[in-house]
Amino acid sequence: MSQQTGFMPQRQFHVLVNDANEELNITVMPSNEGNFRVIKHGEVLGEVTYTPQNKIVCYKGRLKKAVMDQLEKHISHYRSYAF
Repeated sequence: MSQQTGFMPQRQFHVLVNDANEELNITVMPSNEGNFRVIKHGEVLGEVTYTPQNKIVCYKGRLKKAVMDQLEKHISHYRSYAF
């Protein structure tokens, strides 16, 4: 049985992002390791990690660049208050 990274539902936050003229309500669930699970209506869209250069890199799933750019700003803002 593989061990999963411990994502923390109690610290999740929600953001609105634009994707091709459509607003998406995205849930972002952080982990202690600096990873973030990106969820839309219960479906996991991907997982990203936050680099020391204040950028995010998608390592699971496929997220569009426009969505990644917006998520990067929201995650950076979240980290500035949470850590």
